[in-house]
Amino acid sequence: MMTDTPKHVLPNGYTFLAITAGAYGTWAKATDPITAIRDAYDHSGTKKEAIMVMYGKSDELHVGDFGGFEYLLKNPPTPIGFFTVTKTKIKAMDKGDFKEVSEDHSDCLEWMTKQLNKIQEGYERYLRLCEAEEENHAQEQ
Repeated sequence: MMTDTPKHVLPNGYTFLAITAGAYGTWAKATDPITAIRDAYDHSGTKKEAIMVMYGKSDELHVGDFGGFEYLLKNPPTPIGFFTVTKTKIKAMDKGDFKEVSEDHSDCLEWMTKQLNKIQEGYERYLRLCEAEEENHAQEQ
């Protein structure tokens, strides 16, 4: 049986999305984080790149118009990490890796913590909206 599933989608419908953190970003999806990172890096054309990675439902996880991740609140993605990438190395982001651009950028752990907090806030907002919708529906009955 033929399937139209894109090659970057895992059998469970999920994918890894890597996005460069530069002003003119590139991105890639793959079935593993290393391939996603490498493909995003290869498209960037730079010697050193900051790359963010998320794991989520492929058809719900996208790059926003101004960079960053967009996803459905009801099905949040999982942050995988924030990496410093060169032609020969992928490593977890450290403070100072991009001091030529910004002295106060996040390291990998800070980035993941911020992402998890944003995801949690969004999911809690989604649950409150669902509750309110259910209450309104019950009152209409």
